[in-house]
Amino acid sequence: MTKHTTRSVFKYLLLALLLAAGLCGTASGPRKGTDEARMKAAYLFLEAENRLYQGDPGTAYHMLRRAATLDPTDIGITGALGEIVLRGGVGDSAAFEKAYDAVRRRFTENPADFQSGEIFADLARQWQRFDDVRDTYGLLREKHPSRPDYALEYAWFRALDYTDGDTTAIADAMDILDRIEAGTGTDADITLHRLRALSVAADTAAMVGCIRRYLATAPADAQVNYAVGQMYGLIHMPDSSLLYYSRACDLDSTMGAAYLARAEQMLAAGDSAGYDREVVRALESPTLEFAPKLEILTNYTRALYQDEDRHKGISQLFGRMLDIHPGEAELHNLYGAYLATVDSAAGACEQFGYAMDLDPDDEEYPQFRLQTALAANDTLTAIETARMATARFDNMAFPVTGAQILYSMGRSADALAMLDSAKLSAQDNNNALSVYYTFRGDLQHALERNDSAFVDYERAIALNPQNVGALNNLAYFMAVDGVELDKAENYIRQALVEEPLNPTYIDTYAWVLFKKKDYTGARKQIDDVLAIYDTETDTVMPDTVAVDSIMPQMAADSAATAEEPALQPDGEETVEIYEPETPSSEIYDHAGDIYFMTGDNKEALEFWKKALELDPGNEKIKKKVKHKTYFFD
Repeated sequence: MTKHTTRSVFKYLLLALLLAAGLCGTASGPRKGTDEARMKAAYLFLEAENRLYQGDPGTAYHMLRRAATLDPTDIGITGALGEIVLRGGVGDSAAFEKAYDAVRRRFTENPADFQSGEIFADLARQWQRFDDVRDTYGLLREKHPSRPDYALEYAWFRALDYTDGDTTAIADAMDILDRIEAGTGTDADITLHRLRALSVAADTAAMVGCIRRYLATAPADAQVNYAVGQMYGLIHMPDSSLLYYSRACDLDSTMGAAYLARAEQMLAAGDSAGYDREVVRALESPTLEFAPKLEILTNYTRALYQDEDRHKGISQLFGRMLDIHPGEAELHNLYGAYLATVDSAAGACEQFGYAMDLDPDDEEYPQFRLQTALAANDTLTAIETARMATARFDNMAFPVTGAQILYSMGRSADALAMLDSAKLSAQDNNNALSVYYTFRGDLQHALERNDSAFVDYERAIALNPQNVGALNNLAYFMAVDGVELDKAENYIRQALVEEPLNPTYIDTYAWVLFKKKDYTGARKQIDDVLAIYDTETDTVMPDTVAVDSIMPQMAADSAATAEEPALQPDGEETVEIYEPETPSSEIYDHAGDIYFMTGDNKEALEFWKKALELDPGNEKIKKKVKHKTYFFD
């Protein structure tokens, strides 16, 4: 927001300066038109920049095109337009070359502008014009001698000239690096740049010499030995890499990065037994801190969790770690994530419960426990977790999910009490609040508090006019009660604008029209519903709740099912509800009533019979089938 405001103020200051400078002066003739065009171009340029900051490159592009037409001599405008063209891939090869040249000129005509130079170098690299990248960094290096990063980049692209037959390229690159090193001293970063340059010529001997030269700066330093191990790894000398990682571990037994690198070097070499030994050695080390151990264990489980033969050993390793480091919430969390990933939801739920107890302020642990409890069909633990988390955190997801579980169990009053325990605030976004009030309306209606339900649905719609669930439910329940039918029709028509082929919403529309005694209109709508089901060919899936991967470090997705959808913190449902393959009893019942009122008594009876097959305990439908007639409520 501050950026936009600042640039807007700058825009008006610039216009004031332009006016003060006489660019909009009273002189007649061509100069006036030219000055006005330049002023308009400057205005459009700044507006285009604002659009770019707002994430609207399309509008910015058209503004810059207009600005470039008004003032084609302004390299700032033409360069900005060229940048959009190159990044967006707009136009043909001729347009590309024109754009590329404009971005180049924006920098070369003002080489002190290092930002334009960096942009051009980036675009030239993107389009693999490496000579231009090299020359740009050469000019940046010349104009900004205090910036060693430009010299380092120039050295690399100068070294690449070796691939074109320039035998002096590597020596020139080394000379540049020597001069930088004269000011900074020999360090790992410069050495890595040397290795990169020498790799162009595949000069292994020279690369080894560079590494040894760096090692000589502090041969007894653990960090230096660790860096040397990395360098040998980069030039594909794994034995030497492993040697120096081991030296780093010996020099500093608390250096977790070295332990991890040594273990992973063994894994990369295919030495699984050595990898296992190294991991166990690191995890049992009395001097290694817990944090690097956790990273090593995370990488170990990520590497091996897909091998079922390893599952027992991994669980044993977690058990050993829990013995060595009791009371670490992150360890229980990692173990829970692993168990969830390998489809042991009950065990995962238990571990997340321990993590919750150890660190009650971490909001993620109850989220994971709730998800895995649902996956394990442990509704009691899920409800308990939702209650505890609702009391601790201002996250609407917890009370909503708990209420949904209770509602699915037929405990509507308890569900409403759970829902009302949510801590609503002005910080909640409108979509989340709209979902909340929609569900509250459902619960109120289940408790036969229809007036209160209507208030909640209308509140949900006011918060989000595209909330089709609230629109449909309110319209349908109004129709059932026979109240405010014109409003009900308006609501369901709004829902159908959003989802015109949803058979549930079309059925609601049919029922609203039926209650308005527009039987012909209702017949048309219910026929559309039946036609949708008749043409349904896709495989229909059951209602599910998708559980996101519990922990980012587990490289596998996990999923669980539950009877009711859980909500994400932003209020969006995590499930996609699929319509059944065939109409419900309610739809067949509606069809029978509508057909009867349009004079098709025989077909009406067939629909009622189908409805009764699906809902054999429904006394109202039984009465219709028995007497072959519709009974007014």
